[in-house]
Amino acid sequence: MNTTESPRIWHVGNWCIHLGQTYVESPFETERKDVEFLNYAAPFIDALRAIPNAEVVSQPSWELYRMPPEEFDRRLAWATSIVFGDVETKCLNLHPDFFTRAKWGERPLTFPDRFDQLREWVYAGGHFHMNGGWYSFSGQLSKGGWGRSRFHDLLSVECIPTDDLIESTSGYPVRVPDPAHSMTKGIDWTTMPPLLGFNETRPRPGCDVLVEIQDQGKWYPLLAARSAGKGKVTCWMSGASPHWGINFMKWKEYRRFWKQVFVP
Repeated sequence: MNTTESPRIWHVGNWCIHLGQTYVESPFETERKDVEFLNYAAPFIDALRAIPNAEVVSQPSWELYRMPPEEFDRRLAWATSIVFGDVETKCLNLHPDFFTRAKWGERPLTFPDRFDQLREWVYAGGHFHMNGGWYSFSGQLSKGGWGRSRFHDLLSVECIPTDDLIESTSGYPVRVPDPAHSMTKGIDWTTMPPLLGFNETRPRPGCDVLVEIQDQGKWYPLLAARSAGKGKVTCWMSGASPHWGINFMKWKEYRRFWKQVFVP
């Protein structure tokens, strides 16, 4: 993989279907009105597309879940960076074909393990990045599942084994241990608006914790990076868009920050 070529970023997650409002006008009848298909990561995608010469593809997690192995291979061959946000490991563990009786046949039904494929892709020079959310890292009620995955030891942080959501409507203090790092340099971090939540993780030994966030007197990783083979893995433990990042996405340094994460 040639890391000097123009960025090609494959983003998965943060899409949502809103099924409108439910109206109860009778003890026997209810009506649901309106359907809305939203990409909550739209501000983040716009920031990525502002990177010079960048190509960006954004897909919902349910498309990853039912993606045929051949298409997954094509995505890996195309992308120089992959971003997951609110993507639980179930989207990678099994494929709908495992539940389609007509495809069971007589032979064993297997696919290449997608976590192993991601590992190989990173070691070959890819940049894997995870944004925080209710289904990232361990996630809500541990539904994210990344601490139990075959990819966990490649993440730049260690997931905790329980629910990892920390939230507050007032936000949290943030500090930058290494303001000279290529991902954090030149940014006025004192102007960063309040983040409303993050995933609790542990610093992984040997990895760089570039930004930290504080809750009740304790500091946690907010941005962490590591090298792996010819590639790298970065983790941002909060949201890049609503709801945790509803203020963050309006920050004057927002686009510059993401550019430096993906093109340091």
